[in-house]
Amino acid sequence: MTNDDTRIPATLLVPKPVTASATATRSCYAQVRSMFGKPHVSLMSESHDSVPAADHPSHSVAALLGTIPTLRFVKPAGLRALAETTTHQQVQVGEAVTRQGEHSDAVFLIIDGTFEVLISHVGHTPDFIRILKTGDSFGELGVLYDVPRTATIRCASPGHLLRIPGDAFLDSLESGR
Repeated sequence: MTNDDTRIPATLLVPKPVTASATATRSCYAQVRSMFGKPHVSLMSESHDSVPAADHPSHSVAALLGTIPTLRFVKPAGLRALAETTTHQQVQVGEAVTRQGEHSDAVFLIIDGTFEVLISHVGHTPDFIRILKTGDSFGELGVLYDVPRTATIRCASPGHLLRIPGDAFLDSLESGR
């Protein structure tokens, strides 16, 4: 038993042409999304040709550190000081960068490669949560709140990371504003 009054008219099911106002709205939305989107981080292999020469090697590392959302308000001098304490780490497939439950002593920025986020539950195999890729960072939560690691991060394809010591990370937040 159907009620004819609840049917959707066929004219509403046919797509309507895009109007100029809809195009303008979409364009405005795209501009807003690009303003708040994640900054692009070039791969190390791309950086040789595209990055201008810096006075000091820490300057390009400082620029990369500035892409970490937590550090976006740290002044350039603070980022350069943080870059001095940051180390480069090469990671092979299957290698765990962090393990759930470990002490949080560093923050990481992915230069290239892909990394799996895994969360374990007692007595069960770890659950796959998501993939992290170039430009993503991890480890901030544990360092900021002084809590153990909330997930295991495992390398899925060969990659490179920047390892930022937790104490230096916190110091840059305190003195960088």
